[in-house]
Order: sequence, then C-alpha cells, then structure tokens
Amino acid sequence: MDKVKLKTELTYKLALETTKLVESKQSELKNIKWFDGEANIDTEFSQLVCRCCELTWNKMKTNTEYEQVNIICNIPDVNIVFTLPNGEKVLSKIELKSSKKKIMPGSTIKKLEINQPLIYCLRPSTDLELYKLKCSQYHSAMGESEYDLFQDRTPRPNINFDKMDNNTYVSKDKDDWITHYSVSALNRIKNPEKYKSWQDTLTKDMKEKIINDYVKNTSQEEFKLHKLKLEMNNINF
Repeated sequence: MDKVKLKTELTYKLALETTKLVESKQSELKNIKWFDGEANIDTEFSQLVCRCCELTWNKMKTNTEYEQVNIICNIPDVNIVFTLPNGEKVLSKIELKSSKKKIMPGSTIKKLEINQPLIYCLRPSTDLELYKLKCSQYHSAMGESEYDLFQDRTPRPNINFDKMDNNTYVSKDKDDWITHYSVSALNRIKNPEKYKSWQDTLTKDMKEKIINDYVKNTSQEEFKLHKLKLEMNNINF
C-alpha cells in the first residue's frame, strides 16, 4: 500500500470530491456561523467539511486496495487520520479558507505546505446567491496577480479563488513561491503601466548588475551552451 500516494494524490482527489459534496449542501452552508467571536476559525464550516470528507472517502475506497483503510477527520481545517489495516496511522490535511472576496490573505510561508489541498468557500453577499466552492493545491491559488510585490517580512501570499483550476496533483518544492515573486517583478518592469513600486527600481538595478556580472564572467562558448539549453527548454525571457 502506497502511503505517500495516500498523503498526496489520493488526499487531493478526496478533497476535490469532498468539495463537490459540500457545495451541494447549500442549506447547511447558509446556517453556518462563520465567525467564533473575534477569531475567524469557521468551526462549523470545518465540521461540515470533515463530515463530508469522511462520507466521500467511504465511497472512494470501495473496491480499491484502500478499502480497509478507515478515516477520521478533525477540526480546525480538515486534519485527516488514515488508519491502515495493520493499525498504522497516516496523517494528512486539507486547508480551508472562506471569504466574501475572491482574494484574501493566505498563510505565512514558514508554516505553509504548498502542495496540500485547499478548499476555498466563496460566501455570497446576499441570501439569494449560492455559496461557491473551489478546490486546488495551495500553490495554484497563491498570488493576487502576475505583478505581486515581494513582501518586507515573512511572505504571506494572497490566495485567489479564480486561480483554483488544477485537477491534477503537481508536487512543487516548498521554496517555489520565490519563483512567483521573481516572475512578478520582471513582469512589472516590462509593463510599468500595470503597476509601479519602489521595488521595480530595485529589480531593474538587480537585473542590470546580474547581466553585467554574467557577461563579464561568461565565455562565448559558455554563452552559446546556455542559450542552446534555454531554447531546448522553450524558455522565453
């Protein structure tokens, strides 16, 4: 039995199917108390998703090699405990977010597992509208736009409801969020009419110094090899 797959691809598939079930429960969603005092921990939402997650797993595991694997889900969020036939426990997690806005603050990078599933509940502004839910891996939802500023302290990337469209599990390194800010910085200096910040001057200066250093310390032969490698990987700068 593949325990890594249980924690990754299967947990993600479980999250995708759970999202569909939760979205079908509009009456329960409307009756939820979305705040506990001053803390936005969405206890009742977590409880609903946990119940749906357990029901979904019991259907998913039927007639598979995981049929004897049981599941318990605990709040906050959805903390999953898979119990294998030999009694061994496998822990996994589905992150939960809810907001009336499509863009909201995410988790701080130090505490973040960017490959984990994220279920985002977009709450309606009126009683006539429906609750909308999406599921993706966390890294797919990260970033407000293609022009995000890198942050002065430990980054806390926004999550974006509209970016949550991936249905296939893709594993990324924990530090891959840095690439997003690098690309955003280059996008801003290429398109100054889109966004302006003091960081753009810093990025331009860094870019110039990096290019000058590269030209100074790279032979023509090395340059040709580097260029060929870029062309083969179909990377455009």
